[in-house]
Amino acid sequence: MPLDYTAIQNKLRVLAGQIDARQQAEAGKAEHASVLLDSLAGQNEHTREVILSAAALNANLRSAVPTGEDITAVFHAPAISQDYTLLAADGSQVNPSRHDSIPFGVINIGVFRMDSTLQSPPREIVETRLLDLDEITNEYGLVGEEVIALRRDLRERRKLADLSKEIDGTVLALTDGPLELFRDPQGSLETQNEFEQYIGVLHQLAAQGTITAGYVDRPGSDLVVRMLGLLDPQSEQNTVSEKERSLAPLSDAYLFRNRIPPQARSAIFGIHSRSAQSYPDETALHFFYLNTGLPGKPSLARVEIPEWVAADANRVNLLHAVLLEQCAILGGMPYPYALHRSHEIALVSLLDKEQISQMIIREMIARGMNPPEPSNKQFAKNLSGRTRNR
Repeated sequence: MPLDYTAIQNKLRVLAGQIDARQQAEAGKAEHASVLLDSLAGQNEHTREVILSAAALNANLRSAVPTGEDITAVFHAPAISQDYTLLAADGSQVNPSRHDSIPFGVINIGVFRMDSTLQSPPREIVETRLLDLDEITNEYGLVGEEVIALRRDLRERRKLADLSKEIDGTVLALTDGPLELFRDPQGSLETQNEFEQYIGVLHQLAAQGTITAGYVDRPGSDLVVRMLGLLDPQSEQNTVSEKERSLAPLSDAYLFRNRIPPQARSAIFGIHSRSAQSYPDETALHFFYLNTGLPGKPSLARVEIPEWVAADANRVNLLHAVLLEQCAILGGMPYPYALHRSHEIALVSLLDKEQISQMIIREMIARGMNPPEPSNKQFAKNLSGRTRNR
């Protein structure tokens, strides 16, 4: 049965009004936040002290933290001054479902490698893993997609670390999305162990000197805005939680869109949060905003980097320049070309999933086993055909 487009049409006026009101609220808050940010120029230490005091009152505080760069600073595009190898990784997955005849999980990692000297052609690298039964189940039954995603992210970074240690010279390793991993909400010991492995991989990348970064396209985060809320004299009488959210619904990207000219980046900020405390020493999380757009058409990306990159100006400059070069390849829709290619390599289609399912069934039959049927619900869905890997 098709959608009831009449019901959608009747709601459009309300939805459009809500979007308009939100945009006006964001624009109004942006002007105040920009003035507040300018007032904090040269006050990094005072700003850090306020954030730490707020954190002592609210353990769940999530905010940006100034680093050694002035929080109002803008850094223009540097030149690429050295040769490098770029590795970009992305992952795709098949999540186990109790409705399939045989629940199974697959993680597929795609890596695109290119040499800035062009002495060797770009390479595509694929690593596919059919998960063991104990990797898709726990004491609660089948694991959720968040757990599979954690394992996928771990394998992405592990593959980058393995490849980068074999390369002489400077290596940049990019992934799509933040470096900060989303944890298993059930908090199993197994996934905690895998998170510790992830931290170990980050230490390995640091030891290798690999310039590691996570690229977030069209970011919606508000860490800098939350920081400004904590220092806003207008919210002085509010609680820490109220101050932190006093500039909502403003996002960092909206705040910086007219402050950072094309090809330039913001200052580097640290992250204060409960989860960020799990990234110790050289793995501590930082970020900056990068405008990959054109005059009059800003396009803000959030680039997340670990401490060992953030503390080295030469590494930051090279990363800045390479990201701009990569984004320019795709023209009017700036996004790193290497990450785009890695996504294409990693993608697992519905047809792939069905072929793997048939391979498992054939192997079971060869062993004299009787494969079970899919659930009645899934059987009914299959009658009308499916187009998505869900």
